[in-house]
Amino acid sequence: MSLGMPDLRPSVSVQVPVRDPGAAFAAFLGSLSLQERPGFSYELVVVDDGSRIPVGDSFDLHPPGCVRTELVRIEGTGNRPRARNAALEASTAPIAFMTDADLRLAPGVLAGHAAFHSRDGADGRAVLRGSRVNAWSLSSTRWQRWFDTRAGGNDGTLSAMPWRHFVTGNASLPRTLAFEAGCFDEAITHYGGEDTEFAYRLFLAGASFFRDPALRADHLDDVTVRRHSSKMEEYGATGLFYTVTKHPDLEGLLGTGWVSPRARGAVSSIRAAAVKAAISDPVYRLVLAWMSRVGRPAFLFTYLSVGACLRGYTGRLR
Repeated sequence: MSLGMPDLRPSVSVQVPVRDPGAAFAAFLGSLSLQERPGFSYELVVVDDGSRIPVGDSFDLHPPGCVRTELVRIEGTGNRPRARNAALEASTAPIAFMTDADLRLAPGVLAGHAAFHSRDGADGRAVLRGSRVNAWSLSSTRWQRWFDTRAGGNDGTLSAMPWRHFVTGNASLPRTLAFEAGCFDEAITHYGGEDTEFAYRLFLAGASFFRDPALRADHLDDVTVRRHSSKMEEYGATGLFYTVTKHPDLEGLLGTGWVSPRARGAVSSIRAAAVKAAISDPVYRLVLAWMSRVGRPAFLFTYLSVGACLRGYTGRLR
């Protein structure tokens, strides 16, 4: 259903899927009130992805400065790619800003994304990712600080980035480019992978990828290393396995080439055996317990993250 004033033309569409949201979503909506800028307008497209209590019954979806609100309700058990696609379909602005319900946007983030695309030199084929900061509080953990160093980190200035570093949450691209690439693959029904698979098709469609850490959003989900490891193992068994199967030329993504069943030769066999031993239950659980308590040395966080993906992935190869 459409709420507000559809006759106005927003320059950016804020697209957010939600499912049983809470205080973090309220903080996200509050941060939208800090996005007003002279000559800048945006629309808000909320996709209620099967919440037990309809989102429109619990939250005010008319933040200041928003010229149009669209609320889309999807019934069922939840499908994040489908929710993303529904938001794209319901949007009217030329730039799609894809965000999450647990992000608190810094002032001016939306205007920053809009300004980037207004001066885009890639003929409307550029994708921009801002920063997602986990260690935003004084009580942040070593794990959260390490996590903020991944995929280019949250420091530096506007620069090009590899397509595989694309994640939604604080990202934007031309709406027409999303449709040209085929939107999100709704066959990815479990946690993780839809962003990477979509980014690869954007890359094949000729998109250029950039990052601007100055466009900051605080991630309000207090993810622990144990929870992250569980999510990454699920991703390895589902989204990662599906993506590599769908796009065989992506074999090697997140170390999948190390355990490829197509690898031949003594060196490949020894390497695969060594990787499988390194991510075996006794070794992995020992390191996970150590890093959950101690949090150092930091390189073991990389082992836990990539290792969890490979644990899930190799489980599907058996």
